Amino acid sequence: MSNPNRFADKTIFTNERNTPLLIRTYKSAELVAQEKALQSHCPVALKDEGKVVKGNALLVVQYKDNRYVFVDEEKLVRFFTEPTKYADAQLPVKMPPTCDPVQLVKLQGTDDSITFLEQALGSIVTRGLREVGDNRLKYPTLTVKETMLKLFAIFLKAENPANTSYMKEKYHKKM
Repeated sequence: MSNPNRFADKTIFTNERNTPLLIRTYKSAELVAQEKALQSHCPVALKDEGKVVKGNALLVVQYKDNRYVFVDEEKLVRFFTEPTKYADAQLPVKMPPTCDPVQLVKLQGTDDSITFLEQALGSIVTRGLREVGDNRLKYPTLTVKETMLKLFAIFLKAENPANTSYMKEKYHKKM
């Protein structure tokens, strides 16, 4: 992973009005999202790739009264080479949906327990059902439905994060 402090000890950028100025890491962490241009999205990714990508909060550059945030150091350097090209980047009218994760702690207090169960168990149940469906095993003395339930229970035991590594390995062998 690149080091956001790579430019911290170098004084290669001046503080003229039309020249980009790198904001130090300790100062950039203090800036709130409202103080940043493009709602903290990377202008280089917008212009070059056409992607709306949130930038790293520690890679901030000030240019002409605006603060721009970048995904990585490569894009930051590209901005420094041609700041006028990227300074006029505009967000699209129709923004893509945000990919912020849902916090289960907030869902626990709500009355809608179905939403909590979907978020907490949805991915593991889907993986388990796919695993059971892909194998299509059948115990000789059990019906198809009983076999699927048994295999699904074994899968859940094998994927239980509270199990020890020995127990997980034991149930994986049974699968």
